Amino acid sequence: MKKSKPLFVAIFSVFILPFFLLVINFFPSSHVFLIAMGLLVAYFSFIAFRYNLDKSEIALNFMTSWSFVVLLLLVENVLIRYVLIAFSTLVFFFIAYWSRPQVSHSIYVKEKPLRRMMMMLYVFNTYAFLIGAYALHIYFTNFSFVLISVVSSVYSAFAAYMIWSLYFKSEFKKLAIWAIIFATVVFELMWVMIYLPFGYLALGLLTVWIWYLLQLFVRFHLTKEDIVWKQQISFLLVNLILYIFVLYIIRWV
Repeated sequence: MKKSKPLFVAIFSVFILPFFLLVINFFPSSHVFLIAMGLLVAYFSFIAFRYNLDKSEIALNFMTSWSFVVLLLLVENVLIRYVLIAFSTLVFFFIAYWSRPQVSHSIYVKEKPLRRMMMMLYVFNTYAFLIGAYALHIYFTNFSFVLISVVSSVYSAFAAYMIWSLYFKSEFKKLAIWAIIFATVVFELMWVMIYLPFGYLALGLLTVWIWYLLQLFVRFHLTKEDIVWKQQISFLLVNLILYIFVLYIIRWV
């Protein structure tokens, strides 16, 4: 049975990641980093078991923490680092707000925009993970890209599954099958992308763009109405044109 988190735990959950990000930023040491990450994982694991949190909240706590840590490690500009730390506070405040029982069981009209924000947060997390994966391959060329692509494909498939589960709460087997298909597609996609002469930010964007469109159309397919292609042709054409345009200008960035 799910237990309601005390107010101080909810507040602490909002500020614990920014605190550790500041610690990592001020003390750039491998020992400090490992200790901070260990304490962060331990805390989120503790509250997950102690209060039997919803799977969405558990996933977002861990995935979002990883995203901001990766971005902090990759960003060199000091000002942008502080912006990321401030933004992480806002994001975890949203997660805490979403997880409140009165919001989780709200009426559909109120839940719909919050659910879209949840979806975009999963998209953000997937993008951050992918740029981290590509960066790992670029900076450590001896590291197996097979392992990187396998882990990344599983992660992106899980993120897609969590998005679908926001809309289809009782279709685990069907969603799991699509998630497996998704993992295979992303694995193949990453092996194509890695041969492009771009940096990790561009490779992550190009990959997550296709991933987002695919998960969106799978979600449409799973609805009773299925995909209404007449309504989606213009959307696909716009994205195709923008994708080609981005491919063209990336080489100048």
